[in-house]
Amino acid sequence: MVNTGKPSKGCYICRARRIKCDEGKPSCMKCLKSKRECLGYRDEYELKLRDQTKATKRKASIAFDASTPTFTIDSYSHSPCQSECSRPTRRKIDTPNNVNIYKAIDWITTTSPSGLLSTDGTHTEPSRLLKPVSRVDIELPASPKMAVSCQLSPPINERATCFFLSNFVLLPRGVTGKGNLDFLMPLVYAARSTETTLMLALNAVAHVALANQPDARKLIPLADSQYVIALNQVNKDLQDPEKAKQDATLAAVFLLSLYEQLSSHPMSLTGWLSHINGAVALVKTRGRSQLDTKIGRSLFDAVRRHMTIECISRSKDVKEGVDWWTSFASDDKVQHQVSVLNLKVANLRADSHRICTLEARTAENVKKVVDHLENAKLIEREYVDWYTNLPDEWVPRMAAWIDDISEKDLESATCYPGKIDIYGELWMATTHNIARASRLFIITTILRCTAWLNSGLDYRLTPEYVNASRQASLLIDDIVSSIPLFFGCDTLHTDIPVVENSYFPCGKDSRISGKGVTGVWAIWPVFAAAASDFATNSQRLWLRGRLKYIAEDLGIRQAEMLLELQTRYPSTFIYRDQVMIEDLKRAKMDGMIEDTPVCIEPQPYNLMTRDKRLNINAHVSAIVSIASERTPALGRKSDTSG
Repeated sequence: MVNTGKPSKGCYICRARRIKCDEGKPSCMKCLKSKRECLGYRDEYELKLRDQTKATKRKASIAFDASTPTFTIDSYSHSPCQSECSRPTRRKIDTPNNVNIYKAIDWITTTSPSGLLSTDGTHTEPSRLLKPVSRVDIELPASPKMAVSCQLSPPINERATCFFLSNFVLLPRGVTGKGNLDFLMPLVYAARSTETTLMLALNAVAHVALANQPDARKLIPLADSQYVIALNQVNKDLQDPEKAKQDATLAAVFLLSLYEQLSSHPMSLTGWLSHINGAVALVKTRGRSQLDTKIGRSLFDAVRRHMTIECISRSKDVKEGVDWWTSFASDDKVQHQVSVLNLKVANLRADSHRICTLEARTAENVKKVVDHLENAKLIEREYVDWYTNLPDEWVPRMAAWIDDISEKDLESATCYPGKIDIYGELWMATTHNIARASRLFIITTILRCTAWLNSGLDYRLTPEYVNASRQASLLIDDIVSSIPLFFGCDTLHTDIPVVENSYFPCGKDSRISGKGVTGVWAIWPVFAAAASDFATNSQRLWLRGRLKYIAEDLGIRQAEMLLELQTRYPSTFIYRDQVMIEDLKRAKMDGMIEDTPVCIEPQPYNLMTRDKRLNINAHVSAIVSIASERTPALGRKSDTSG
């Protein structure tokens, strides 16, 4: 017992809030005005003497264990709103199990610069969603005689949720702002329970996002177990026709696809494809009515964007056709136009696999290849027209020039030698880069057709190859010069100027560059450029280094799988076309099969029945198989090497 000097005579609540108490009797007036229950005052003896035993033990423990590494959220470059100006708020929860997840989510309302979306798509101030109270309301002792405890290390659930929200979820601000997963927050606030499918999916993806940080790999088994729980709940909801059409169900399936994108599990690519296909099936079932709300439109755009990349990457037809997916015109005409073109590229690639493997050089087949070549050139001209007619705010500008970087440092360098471009906003740069990646695959189609039409000759000696090489090199240069905007460039010793009309719903860091969301946006264009035959050796080395950064630093493990692919465009596909044609000729000579078009990749299973209703069993069986593959992995040894 020690004398600690002249302590405050204020009431328990005012001392916990660190404000001056008016010491009114029997209750403090400040507590009454703020509608808080005043817990009274300490007696005079307690004012003079306080038990320091616990504090002494704690200090000794800290000194003794100073060398022991601690597991804190700060190690992930994230501060979950611990400043005095960011006092958390809390909603009243009935069940104890809800406390952790909502305490983490409730930090959002005190750090968001503007209001959130309500479930009907309108902006709502955070104070309307949650009742603002102070931290003491979360950790108030049962008795006034007990000291108010302060939980310095939040539970893993809270850390994971806040880490995910402060790295992957962007909320739009202003007219031009665009977010990422911005449909999530209003659905989370409407959930009211951690046991809903959406909250289970959020918990799973939040855990894997945190587990992918360099010194948190020991959390991977926990993330896998959370994923299996969420997956089973999704299966149950898909059995209910009404729940299958709800925003929350579609959002949960989309979050599970993101889980697979972040995960390093061997089944991740299959799981990602399955969940994207499932989300597409749900979107089709929901029909036009889903666009009546802002949340519905946001979900539709997110699914369409990922479906487009999935179809392009796998040379797969766009189910329901381009017209169906683009008949719901966006308010942003510039964005809508390029979305239509990207979908056309997906169908173009699917047709290439059928047309460029025709064995017989009949007049009919030659016409098919020539028509396909002209269609590719037409889509390319449409991209050029789109770029030519861009508004001024969409046009990139050169912001800096980087001098030569030694080859040994190139892979880890944040910038590539040459120009650095800036854009009106980061999402505009993303739109440009996806369009550039699509155009690289148009060039692949043009050269595949050229190689077919010039069989027996080296396609690289044709005028088409010369033109394609020049155009592809420019596209790759533009992708390379845009990437520092996503991840930063320490070579400049200054921040790259960028307008950010969006914000993270949790955390104090307002910068978007170098966060997980930038990896999600950049991974596909970076891979497309790195895999192109027209990237220089130094560009490919640097781009692969950026993929490693996305995988290891940003925790998006899908980038590791892309690094393992040995594909080159267009040479790999031209060689594959020639092998397929030779196999067909050989088989035909042996009398085994007739001359028929061949698709290299098998068509994915159809998730829709003939009457266009959701085939629940197809998606359920697909994702159940993923769950069965994940279950044995829960006990596997985790990577703790960091």
